[in-house]
Amino acid sequence: MAPLVAAGLNIILFLGSVRQPRNADRVLKLVQDRLEERSINVTVFDALKLEFDKVIKPIQYYNKSEIVPENILALNQQIKDADAFVVLTAEYHGSIAPGLLNLMNQFPPNSYAFRPSAVVSYSKGRFGGVRAAMQLRSFLSDLGLIQVPSLVAIPKVEEVVTPDGTTKDESLLSGLDAALDQLIWFAEAIKLQRKNYGLRCVDCFDDTNLGYKGLPYKNKKWS
Repeated sequence: MAPLVAAGLNIILFLGSVRQPRNADRVLKLVQDRLEERSINVTVFDALKLEFDKVIKPIQYYNKSEIVPENILALNQQIKDADAFVVLTAEYHGSIAPGLLNLMNQFPPNSYAFRPSAVVSYSKGRFGGVRAAMQLRSFLSDLGLIQVPSLVAIPKVEEVVTPDGTTKDESLLSGLDAALDQLIWFAEAIKLQRKNYGLRCVDCFDDTNLGYKGLPYKNKKWS
């Protein structure tokens, strides 16, 4: 079956590792190339390049008398305009890369909500970062993101993926393509709903990241 092509979709790739040297770059190239082959517009949010080594103050905690930095507002708008997300994570001591959490926590759940996301984890060991990936799925759900069924875990990443982002591992490519197909399917379906009904419902997620507050179709005004 040919992979789904989705010209015009905007997908953000989140990259959370800030260690140097890092294997994140080879995984990024692999996933980014696979997406761009499908005519998808890809934007990379790299915690290292954006210098988000810590959360200074998330947008939702600024009061009306304070000025949110322009670069943070611009990044937040890109997140709100995206159709889907792919999140790459290493596994640090059995957990999510802290740089990734710092980066994504800079922005409120309402900016992410009601879009699909796919997780790609990796590690030098034989489990492929799957423990971090399972924690990440829970974290992303709390942001209001819809999880695609497939999860991509890359074990022994330095052996499986070259520095230029290529691999001869057919099972990895097959699994990655399946996850991206699902991501595109959900993204296009939600994009149609957005056209007909709007993307997010007002107050489905509160401004203090306390989570979901009700059914989106019940007594809600759509923006």
